[in-house]
Amino acid sequence: MNIRKEKSRLLAFAVYSVINILFILKYGQRILPVCTIVGGCVAYVAAMAIVLGYTERIQKRLSCKATLWLMGIAVAALIVLQYFIDPMTVQVDRWSAIHNFLQYLLHGEYPYAAQTHLGGYGSPFPVWQVMHLPFYLIGNVGLSFVICLILFTDAVRRLSSLRVAAEAFMLLLLSPAFLYEVSVRSDLISNFLLCAAIIMYMHRYRFNLKRHWVTIAIICGLMMSTRLAVCIPFFLFLFWDYLYACNWKQKVGLPLLILLVFGLTFLPFAIWNWDMLFYFEYSPFALQTRQGVPFNTPIIIMLCLLASLFLRGEWKNYLVATGSCLTALVLITFLSRMYIYNQWGELFESRYDITYFNMALPFVIAAIALKEDEKIYC
Repeated sequence: MNIRKEKSRLLAFAVYSVINILFILKYGQRILPVCTIVGGCVAYVAAMAIVLGYTERIQKRLSCKATLWLMGIAVAALIVLQYFIDPMTVQVDRWSAIHNFLQYLLHGEYPYAAQTHLGGYGSPFPVWQVMHLPFYLIGNVGLSFVICLILFTDAVRRLSSLRVAAEAFMLLLLSPAFLYEVSVRSDLISNFLLCAAIIMYMHRYRFNLKRHWVTIAIICGLMMSTRLAVCIPFFLFLFWDYLYACNWKQKVGLPLLILLVFGLTFLPFAIWNWDMLFYFEYSPFALQTRQGVPFNTPIIIMLCLLASLFLRGEWKNYLVATGSCLTALVLITFLSRMYIYNQWGELFESRYDITYFNMALPFVIAAIALKEDEKIYC
């Protein structure tokens, strides 16, 4: 990796490293001395830098067939890892938030009343829940990571080449945070692998608001009905096109259609039980917004606007800015709560779920792997 010529890749690598270092520090200190963990973090970053430096040489020696076989074996190993761990024993209930939702739904009970195996409630929005129905029927909603991983890798391949896609795939495999997500059947990383894949497909096939604003609005509305945080990647991706290429009809129609599609996905659940959906203490809206505080919203909006000015229509800048904004979203939320509740120094406590930083991983990984720097097609 040429650090002087590729500043955006360096920044992406820094975000990638920080996310994984935080993970190693939080969970490693439970079983190893602090000095050992710190040394491990330094060794991890150094090893990753060396691996990235030699990746291209290694890839040149592998045929496309061998690369695909290795990737297939890796996916199979991840599936085995997931089944090796009893999901009922892990202290992460993202998988049961989906599984129990679908179980209630198929038995005619109001699904957002379903509790997880840890006694919590599900926060994912309807589209994301229903998308997991095929995986629920085969007994493991955690397997959604396979499809999302394949789509993400394929999207990178279509933007560049199989070798570059293999590098992005490798960066995921070398991420302790990603391996943790897969092993505990968390759907968070899958959600953002899918989000990144969709945006890369849109970029590759030159989707723009002037010609495809209705299709884009529908996609955005459906993706908003997975997790609200996906608004950041789509906002940054569409910002320049919305600002300069749209006429007034499109400028007004785009957000209205997005909100309409988003609202329609909740309509069956609103008709079913209005009070439970909107006024229940643990409704999905309450759960997806409870970590934030009111003054965070304008800060995040301003940050995204500033980041959009940095893009200048460049694709690599977009990937780095998106990963940075998603990281900042979690960091600002955590710092705000630490300030309000005087919880400084408690980042590694259970009340602060650092796995939310993993939302940025697909974007910074794509930025590291993709060598070209081209214009955003939209």
